[in-house]
Amino acid sequence: MKRMTPAKRYSRRRLERFVAEVVSLAKDLCPEAEIRIKIPGYEELDAFIEVVVPDEMVEEVDDRLHELTARIFDEENYWVGVHVVERSLRQPKESKATE
Repeated sequence: MKRMTPAKRYSRRRLERFVAEVVSLAKDLCPEAEIRIKIPGYEELDAFIEVVVPDEMVEEVDDRLHELTARIFDEENYWVGVHVVERSLRQPKESKATE
């Protein structure tokens, strides 16, 4: 089966609605989450969402967001990629002062 290119098969308004649904769930699960959105996403992704959360919340948020994006893909054929990242991996590294 040949995949259609994102530009040919989707309505940007509908895609933005699905992205908003994913972002809303992420914020419900973790109000302090930092979210970055890329539309269109990388390669074949219609959209890509990076969600930065406290380390202890990664598994729960990741599981719930992937359940939602799988449903969106199954029901609507929009491929929204999600990457949930531990906040400790995004904090700037502190440089050690030399004495």
